[in-house]
Amino acid sequence: MRGSSEKIRDDSLLPPLRAAQTGLIAEALRQQGVDHGAYALRSRGDGGRYDFLPGVSPVPVLEALTGPLPSLLRRHNKQSSEALGLGLRLVVHGGYLVPSPDGGDADGVEVNLLHGMLEADELRSALADSGAPYVVAVSEEIWHGVLRHGHGDLDPDVFEPARLTVKGGARVTAWLCPGSRGRPQDDGVSEGATAAPLPQDSTETVPPGRAEYPGRGGITFQSRVKAKNVVNGDQWNIR
Repeated sequence: MRGSSEKIRDDSLLPPLRAAQTGLIAEALRQQGVDHGAYALRSRGDGGRYDFLPGVSPVPVLEALTGPLPSLLRRHNKQSSEALGLGLRLVVHGGYLVPSPDGGDADGVEVNLLHGMLEADELRSALADSGAPYVVAVSEEIWHGVLRHGHGDLDPDVFEPARLTVKGGARVTAWLCPGSRGRPQDDGVSEGATAAPLPQDSTETVPPGRAEYPGRGGITFQSRVKAKNVVNGDQWNIR
């Protein structure tokens, strides 16, 4: 959430801001057929991380973030004071997540990469420069596996390639919406989400070479996501 610690906002405004943020995202997802049972929301201060279950396709999630959510946020900001307006960053990433020993939060280099992208200065600048109260960034995994193919109502042409600098100076490729050309004029999107751990019998390993970053917020998806809501049959959308 942009500017959550600004002077215009004291602690009394944080609960309604948080409620608006999570409520609008939940409604946008619901409109695309993704209900509360499809994800777990993990609070990250002024943001959040959504852990999507293995049966959830990234396609309706991306559709929600680039379709109904901008309209919902536009309406919210028109009806709200400046102090209660929302300006939000979102990152969507797919990768292997390591379940924690207590079965709660998830760890791993993909989570670190997600948070690093979310906190990148370039993403903050993109939000400030966009003229819209949101910016969505997708990782290479999501772009190549899902978005560039234009599944469903997704429009890859509204995204633009960029480089984000994460902790340690590593630069990663991402695709941003709104981009500098053909920017959408509607309002925005909010913080994000991640995926459920792989089943315990999985033999996949965590890929090396990711930058570590103990940030917050964002969205990732499990390495393998199977769905039936894109074509009439089983479809593996990521790896």
